[in-house]
Amino acid sequence: MLTYYCPHCWHTLDAGVTVCPVCGYDLTEFERLPYSQKLIHALHHPIPERRVIAAQVLGDLGAREALPAFEALLDELQGEAYDYYLLRAVLEAIARIPDPRRVTLLRRATHHPADLIARLAHDLLARIEASERLDTPHQALGGITGEENQHT
Repeated sequence: MLTYYCPHCWHTLDAGVTVCPVCGYDLTEFERLPYSQKLIHALHHPIPERRVIAAQVLGDLGAREALPAFEALLDELQGEAYDYYLLRAVLEAIARIPDPRRVTLLRRATHHPADLIARLAHDLLARIEASERLDTPHQALGGITGEENQHT
């Protein structure tokens, strides 16, 4: 049996409902949203695994528009609201999004009160910085890697 939720208030709904009876959200509006926006909504899904999957897919898509939502989650998920699995997925997604803001967010996360999250942010930041250092000589040489000169 499928369970349907309002993507605005997350109240359970009957199949076929077009307007949430609790908050009045027009579900046809949600249908028109781009996929990445639907995933951003899903970061607050009542089923924890759905939140993790949404974060992972946003990272896979390189969805820059998710960075503000990820930043908000880093601030929200502390103390009793701490969710290691979601925060891990969020940090890994941030690291995969090709945007300069990712470095700022990961640096902030190195000060997260949860030690596991702070260490993961530090490790991801170190990988990004190492990768950028490796990319610099390659770019300075105009993309010459030596592979183009190999004959088979």
